[in-house]
Amino acid sequence: MSPMDYLTPFLEVGRAIIDGDGNDRVMSLIAEAVTKTLELKGCMIKMKAYKGEHIEMLASNGLSERFLFGKSDYASNWVCSSLPEEPLCFSNLGDFNIQGEKAMLSLEEIQSFAVLPIEIRHETLAMVALFSAAPREFTQAELGFAESLAAQGIQSILWQRRVHSMVEKEREYLRSFQEISSAINASLNISKVLELVVTKITTVLVAKGCVVRLLDPKSQNLYVARSHGLSQEFLQKGPVDAQRSIAENMAGKVVVIDDVFTDPRLQYPAEMAEEGVRRIISIPLTVRGKVIGVLRIYSGEGPKFTKREIDFANAIAQQCAFAIENARIYQRLHYEYQQLLVDFGYEGSSE
Repeated sequence: MSPMDYLTPFLEVGRAIIDGDGNDRVMSLIAEAVTKTLELKGCMIKMKAYKGEHIEMLASNGLSERFLFGKSDYASNWVCSSLPEEPLCFSNLGDFNIQGEKAMLSLEEIQSFAVLPIEIRHETLAMVALFSAAPREFTQAELGFAESLAAQGIQSILWQRRVHSMVEKEREYLRSFQEISSAINASLNISKVLELVVTKITTVLVAKGCVVRLLDPKSQNLYVARSHGLSQEFLQKGPVDAQRSIAENMAGKVVVIDDVFTDPRLQYPAEMAEEGVRRIISIPLTVRGKVIGVLRIYSGEGPKFTKREIDFANAIAQQCAFAIENARIYQRLHYEYQQLLVDFGYEGSSE
């Protein structure tokens, strides 16, 4: 078979992807192209599900529904029921020793088959299975063609999943920001607002926990105003000195710590490690250029915080600072109003 015979399917699949054909259409085109080009009885392509560890059928060609979906006592052990770690090739059904699977293949009139893992970025995410009605030795060129063509479709699906995930994450950011903003506008109960802030940030960023600490101007310590996901032992580890615990926050700088084991800016690195914290985002809460506290997000082992996550947390922190300032202004005005009533000798209700 000439190289040109392999080229045409790649061009057709590429055109389908560019034209925006749906995943079902693209994968069906690939299964059909593999079957026809390699002169097979049929082809099957499976992939790890978008959510969960099970695998799902993406496309098939030339195979009966009984073979693809029929229930069998041996179905859980069937080589196509899970993603293979390495290519599996059987050139003659007589050499295949698992009797249950052999019966399934014989009933489908299959005499030889190959199952190939499809690896994307060093992770096996899919498989393509080739089935022949006659005994045959699959060449490396044939196996490479089937694997590469199927991988082209899998890459397209992964890209669409990634875009979908990004869009959903942006929507989640927006919903959370709107929810917090609405809470701030609707309530002067700062405790409720801060509870919403630390809970939402922890959930949206899939973090270990979050804490809002406010600055005591006299002691220059940062005391806990609200927290979520962190142990009391960790929160009560000792006084948090604003000039020793990520001091750059007091200059209005957002600080990202990627490794608590090596960063010298932490006041309690051992306690951080014991809590299971590996990374921190620490954001100053600033009102009219003055730092009134910090919002800190803690995560364990996992990927570094992205710029988008840091920007989201920073936006929420500014909303948080605004809420705290509103509450303080309200409390001050309420106190001054009470004093005014006292000064004028009014003894009735102040509500």
